[in-house]
Amino acid sequence: MMRIVQSAVAVVLVAVPGLPPAIAQSVPAAAGQTVTVTLSNFAFEPEHLRLKAGVPVRLRLVNDSSGAHDFSAPAFFAASSFPPGTPEPADGDVDVAGHDTVEINLIPRTAGTYRLKCTHFLHGLFGMHGSIEVSP
Repeated sequence: MMRIVQSAVAVVLVAVPGLPPAIAQSVPAAAGQTVTVTLSNFAFEPEHLRLKAGVPVRLRLVNDSSGAHDFSAPAFFAASSFPPGTPEPADGDVDVAGHDTVEINLIPRTAGTYRLKCTHFLHGLFGMHGSIEVSP
């Protein structure tokens, strides 16, 4: 049922004319929701994430390209907490090998807008960046 609601919300966001592109491309996270981010050649999809402070989320990072990418958001990870036994990403950076998937469970704690980028050589320059918005 939750997938149907999520799909309906996504369809409505894309189908409503006049919505700013940043809103249409954002993904809101409900309680305990898995948010999938696809890493491809020089892009994050979606490039803007919307999360809620204090609400657990599983980030599912899927690299659909043959080369490696990373999901670098040091300030965001520093402002989040992690379940016991789950290490915080080193230097706020999660490496995702080509055609691999990495999942991270966390709870965003501090509202704000955080920068997201791939730190591999020239990837950010070619457009592989975005943001994570955490609302109170």
